[in-house]
Amino acid sequence: MTSNNGDGADKSLSRRAMFGRMAAAATVAGTLPLIANAQPAARPAPAPAPPPQAMKQGGNGPIRVLFISSFHPFDRENLFLALDSMGDDITWTHVEHPAAELFYDPRAAKKFDVYLFYDAFAGRETKPNSRDFVDTVPTAEMQANLKQLMQNGDKGFVFFHHALASWTHTWPAGVNGSNAYVEMMGGAADWGTPLKNIRGKDYPASGYRQGTEQFVSVVDKTHPITQGLGDGFDIVDETYLCPMFEDSVHCLLRTDFVPTADKFQHAPGSTHVGPGHVPGSTMSAWVKTAERSPIVYIQHGHDVVAWVNPKWRLLMSNAIKWAASPESKAWAHANPKRIFV
Repeated sequence: MTSNNGDGADKSLSRRAMFGRMAAAATVAGTLPLIANAQPAARPAPAPAPPPQAMKQGGNGPIRVLFISSFHPFDRENLFLALDSMGDDITWTHVEHPAAELFYDPRAAKKFDVYLFYDAFAGRETKPNSRDFVDTVPTAEMQANLKQLMQNGDKGFVFFHHALASWTHTWPAGVNGSNAYVEMMGGAADWGTPLKNIRGKDYPASGYRQGTEQFVSVVDKTHPITQGLGDGFDIVDETYLCPMFEDSVHCLLRTDFVPTADKFQHAPGSTHVGPGHVPGSTMSAWVKTAERSPIVYIQHGHDVVAWVNPKWRLLMSNAIKWAASPESKAWAHANPKRIFV
């Protein structure tokens, strides 16, 4: 677990740069071949650092955020800087799977207000000395802890970008017979493996397309998460073709990029979608409830090109603030949705 509270700026940045080099070296060495081959990281020019007065390592704001990642490599330096830019409002701590799963326990959750998920393929493990991987089954204790955490209804949950690809194969079915973790999020993705029994349907491997120019329209202009976004905003970001559940979420944003299989075939920075994939949803952000807890999902946020976009930063900041608010909890308590068995 990496805590970013209380470090000096020079020391913290040095450590982050070291982590970034280690992640890059690991990818080159083949320790993460699946992701490196399936979704090559975009390499835009580094973003300029914010002025010193805007740098708050780990933040010192009142909202306590647990930032969770896993398996999928990412540009830690620049994403951490994006989180630091919210430092007047949040204090954040980083933890990776499998250690992150200890914080599903409601007793360990007491020190945090919001869980922020940027994890992909949680539970996936690479076999030793191999390019193969295995998706593990969550333990009974882990399942019970997450269920209780959601039923307590005193935490907010924000999922973004490739978090939609966690526990999509092995989390047991919930009350509607479909993967309960997927139902909690409101959608599912996997860019290398077909999805099975997603609401009774099987889907070919999902699609991703990097560097996609999009105009994102605000659907609900009254929601606290969309305040300051106006009618919408432009962004260059990775987009997905995968199942999303329009009937069980409240849509906040839609992209003008319509995801159909033909747009993902052999395009630069894209994957060849599994044959027969049905057209996808244009939703790119939503809110919903799971048990008695508020849930936010934001599809945007692949790399530094998105992270330095002022509208993306405002969107993420608004989402975290809303998820932490008494209003979000009251809404979730008044509109509970049973998910877990």
